[in-house]
Formats: sequence, C-alpha cells, structure tokens
Amino acid sequence: MNFRQVDIMKVNVTDKDVIVFAIKRVDTNNSYEFERELLQTIEKNQDKRLILDCSEMNYISSAGLRVLLKIKKNQGQMVLENVSKDVYEVLSVTGFTQIMTVKRKLSEISIDNAELLGAGANGRVYRLDQERIVKVFNSTSNPPEKISREQESARQAFIHGIPSAIPFEIVRVGDELGMIYELITARTLGSMVHSDPKKLEKYAIEMSALMKKLHSTKMDEGTMPDARLALRLWADIASKSDFYSRDDMQRIYELIDSVPVRETFIHGDFHPGNIMVSEGELILIDMGDASVGHPVIDLLGTYQLMSLAPKKNAGAAMRYLGMTAEESVRMWDVFIRDYLGTEDENIITKTEESLKSLSLIRTLGGIVFSDVIPDDKRRFYSAMAMKDILDNIEKTDYIINAL
Repeated sequence: MNFRQVDIMKVNVTDKDVIVFAIKRVDTNNSYEFERELLQTIEKNQDKRLILDCSEMNYISSAGLRVLLKIKKNQGQMVLENVSKDVYEVLSVTGFTQIMTVKRKLSEISIDNAELLGAGANGRVYRLDQERIVKVFNSTSNPPEKISREQESARQAFIHGIPSAIPFEIVRVGDELGMIYELITARTLGSMVHSDPKKLEKYAIEMSALMKKLHSTKMDEGTMPDARLALRLWADIASKSDFYSRDDMQRIYELIDSVPVRETFIHGDFHPGNIMVSEGELILIDMGDASVGHPVIDLLGTYQLMSLAPKKNAGAAMRYLGMTAEESVRMWDVFIRDYLGTEDENIITKTEESLKSLSLIRTLGGIVFSDVIPDDKRRFYSAMAMKDILDNIEKTDYIINAL
C-alpha cells in the first residue's frame, strides 16, 4: 500500500485499486484541477480500478459532474464510495447512480447502552429501540460485500412476498459493520416447539408451507447468486487440504455441477433457529446465504441440521435450533412428509439417502477447519465422509429428479 500527495487530492495505490480521496468541494473554480489530477492518476495506474473516496466531499456542481462523466466514459470501471447524503441526492437526481457504482457513506451508531438479544457464529444482535435492532457482524467471516449481499437478499425476499424482516441500512458500529432491521416481537420456531411440544406437528407443517412458498418464488435473473456456489465453497476448502485425492474431488465438483440451475429462491440456512414466530406468522431471518437454485440445496442443509447432526450430537440441536435432539428429529420427519406430500416410507428413505450424500459435501470442508475434531482423527473422518459420498453417489439423482 503506497500513499502519496498530489496537488489537491491524496491517492492510495493498492494491488488492485487506485483510491483517490476527493476534496470537500468541486465546482467551476477547481473542476479543471480535479479533472487533471484524476486523469494523471489514471494514466499512471491503467491496470487498476478507480475508486473515488468521497468521505470529505460535501458539494459537487455541474462542472464536477461533467468531470465524473468524462472520467467514466474514458475509464469505464469507476466506483464512488462513502458518498454523503447531500452529494448522493445530487448524483441520484442527475442519473449518475444509474450509470456508475455509487456507495453511500455509512452512518455511525453506538451500542454502548443497547440490550444484547443474542449472539451466533456470524455476529451479535442488539435492540436499539422499540422499532429497530442491529445485527453486528463478526468482521473475520463477514466482508463488506457479503453484508451488502445479505441486505440485497433480504430486500429481494421482502418485495417478492416472502415473510421476512425489513432491512433498513448498513451502518458502522465502531470498527465493525452492522445492519439495522425492523424489530420483530417474536421467538424462534425452535424455542416455541421446545416450550410447547404438543404444537410440534402444527409448526412442522407450517414450516413446510413456508419452504414451499420459497421454492415456488421465482426471482429476477441475475439478482441473486447461484446456490451451487455455496457447495463449491465447501469443496474448495476441502480441495486445499491433503485429505482428499484430486480424482475424488473432481467427482465432487461434477456432482455439484449436476444439480440443475433454477431461478427459485433458496434461503441457504433454513431451520427452526432462523425462523421467528410473530403473532402466529412464520418470518425468516438471516439472509446471508440466500441465493437461487434447485430446492435440494435448501433441503440438504435442513436435513443435516435437523436430523443428521442431532443424531450424532444431541447438544447441537439445543445450541443451534433451540430444541432437543428428539424434538428436532421428530419435527424433521413431519416436515419432510408434508413437504413431499407423502407417507410412503420408501420415498422418505430414498429422499433421506439422497440428501445425506449431498449434505456430506459440506462435511468434507467442515472437517478441515473444525476445532472440535481432534487432529489425529481428521484424516479418518474425512476418509469416511468421502467414501460415504462416493459409494452412494448414484442415489443423489433421486431427490434431484423428484423436485
């Protein structure tokens, strides 16, 4: 990273980008210098993306806008970041937000006196007031682009009629990023089942209806990522280790690619811990893994969390789902029968065999970085998981073709 000072603007050059820190005011008095320095910087960094950091800019005139338009036409790839509310309004009214990437400057909030509502692997949730909560993301596992993707996924879900919390804005919380959502007075579906097991069957059927709604919702092409990318990520993690042979991993990638492409909504982490019950309605939360694709990708995750994992580790169900292992396994059984619309034991068995083989793709990567599995056991468990997939790979076609 290299900082240098030009006549009126500071420039930061990285491996991929050249970041120019815009001055506070761009008008007819300095637009020529503004343009000259931008062009000089671009000329010296032709292989890099231009980012104009507008965190200090509070005014831009038509002369400044003409400079931006000229730079955009010549450069092509140009991003405006940390744009203030006033400058953003000017860019929006004049149509610049339609022809270039413009990112607003994030508001800063404090959680010093906020009530902690919960915490998980991705971050913590705090109550800000009677109408809003903030989800503060763990920075190590949530880069800014992932947080932006969650915001857009939540927005897409809401406007397509999927019951979900309304996302307001991304904010800065100290050195971390957060997302402000509407406050939903509710409890998780898992905790509701655990507190009143007599309603397990009722909630399982409602959960099935919610997943059916997701999988009957077609999203606009290009608005969300391909759901298979999440499986490929787990495979990528696995392939970087020396636990698996190249030939075996090639078969895993071929299996992932065999899952058909679809434009239906996929939540990516669908389970009773990510479903809230508010005034009798089920509402989805945590859209960080939302995508589009084949319903099997949602089902394999739900099966792994609600049936496979609790059978091996009873404490996992209470920790992640808010219910006992017995409740979780029983709820899955009611859920999958309603989702498939059958009581045929042969169909249920074939479905679960298919889902198990596909879900173990995630296990291949999970074994690599797990802090629970002892180092001397990793190779054994990885070999078992790979063998289980490859020995049953032909069974995966059943559920893929059935849905």
